[in-house]
Amino acid sequence: MSSLRLVLLQRVLVGVMILSAMVAGTPMQVGQTDIVMRVLNFLLFLGILWYFTGSMLKKALLKRRSKISDKLSSLQDQRQSIKEEKEQALSALEQAKQQASQIVSNAKQEAYLLTQKYDQQSKVMIEKLIKNYRSMQEKEEEKMQEEAIAEVLDTLFNASETALDMPVYMRLIHQKVVQ
Repeated sequence: MSSLRLVLLQRVLVGVMILSAMVAGTPMQVGQTDIVMRVLNFLLFLGILWYFTGSMLKKALLKRRSKISDKLSSLQDQRQSIKEEKEQALSALEQAKQQASQIVSNAKQEAYLLTQKYDQQSKVMIEKLIKNYRSMQEKEEEKMQEEAIAEVLDTLFNASETALDMPVYMRLIHQKVVQ
């Protein structure tokens, strides 16, 4: 680095000398000489300033560059981790959607099976009720027939006429059935 500074300083000094030689070779007035000397002094000042503070300035710039690079790499790492988290979240969302559709499908199937089961049970219950109603109706009819026959027989046995002829018997049964 020091050889680089030395070469740079030499070039600046050679440039100042060439510039001063060019200025000295032309006829000048006093007002023009003042500005040329000021420019030459300023350039010489910049060269000396660069020679002494150049390394510090380069170090500061390199340090700044490394800070920016570190910050950039940390931001890229954060971006990558956020991207991975996003992909994981999207994957979890897709799995949740699949599970939800599976749950809905299972619920529909279960509901269908339950309705089939309860339809079958209700049909069986209705058939049993109809059967019970018919058997009760038959028992009731039998009971009514027995009561009618018992009444007819009671009236026949209690009646003053003891002769059992068929028309009288039929008339009594007909009267009981009509009532």
